[in-house]
Amino acid sequence: MKQFFILKGGSVDVSGAPEVISVLPLGHVVSSKGEFDVDAESLESMKREIAKRGVDLVVDYEHQTLKGTQAPAAGWVKELFLKDGSIRARVEWTPTAAEYLKNKEYRYLSPVITVRKSDGKAMGLHSIALTNTPAIEGMSPIVNSDSYQEGGQNNMNEFLQKLAALLGLGEDATEEDILEALKKNAEEMKTLKENAEAAKKQQGSEPPAKEDETVVANKAVCELLGLKAGAPTDDATAKIMELKGGTIDGVNVLEKVKQLEGKLADRDAEDAVTMALKGGKITAAQKEWAKSYALSDPKGFASFVEKAPQVVPMGELNMSDDVKSLKSAAASEETLLVCKALGVSKEDIEKYGKE
Repeated sequence: MKQFFILKGGSVDVSGAPEVISVLPLGHVVSSKGEFDVDAESLESMKREIAKRGVDLVVDYEHQTLKGTQAPAAGWVKELFLKDGSIRARVEWTPTAAEYLKNKEYRYLSPVITVRKSDGKAMGLHSIALTNTPAIEGMSPIVNSDSYQEGGQNNMNEFLQKLAALLGLGEDATEEDILEALKKNAEEMKTLKENAEAAKKQQGSEPPAKEDETVVANKAVCELLGLKAGAPTDDATAKIMELKGGTIDGVNVLEKVKQLEGKLADRDAEDAVTMALKGGKITAAQKEWAKSYALSDPKGFASFVEKAPQVVPMGELNMSDDVKSLKSAAASEETLLVCKALGVSKEDIEKYGKE
């Protein structure tokens, strides 16, 4: 679930076709895409990554390098260095890009960086883009572009990434991990709702709690619900009802869980049928029936496969011996097994299997 930050760069305008451009300021950087820190370690890490790739860092147009489309270069970064409190880049522009810059057809820069999750420090520089769509009003000319959408990821993957982060899971969380965490949270919310309803019923019969105890209880409930401490009871009730309906931040989590469960069940059923086929417990003609059985009753299908005899011989068959057996007075057990799988009865063997 690794993501790029397309963020505010430096603080100088791109006029003409400057040989040196400011990429990132040192210190703490705040952007609409996130916050991160930049220091000398950031520069060294970026230089190591570029050297490891073995090619010059590209300056493209509107982050086309990230979109999986045709991405002509506007220039190439030949060197990164520190100067006047910022990371700077020495750029060799293409003739086309130089003309764009001289004519002010492009005026802004947008670096694409990777941020280390453990301490929020910028550690990698993927590329730099020329853009004309700054995302932050009133900021300095080198800003990130609002027109970029991350490529190579479908909506479901993006949703799973956001859901994993919301649940406090790591970037390597699988669909099973997310599903398990959602079930756990649903159980916790159910318990919370039951406790809240029980407390509400007891309000009329029990003496009011001390002020300090009330504040602590309200604070704990509000934190669980994502509300500010001391939020009105109506807000807490509305949040609980929203969670009861399976909605988190406008997303119907229960529906997404059903989709994940269906996807996992279909995969498990497909695996079970494949294993049954490999074990010779069912024939290829039974695959559709077996898939339906495995989906509707996984345990029942597993029990059936475990107890079912091997109806399809596995391995090589000596066909000459089989032919001899068919023509003999008494067919062998192996021949009868093969004929049964093919729908040939013992009577047919006795009637037609002899010369």
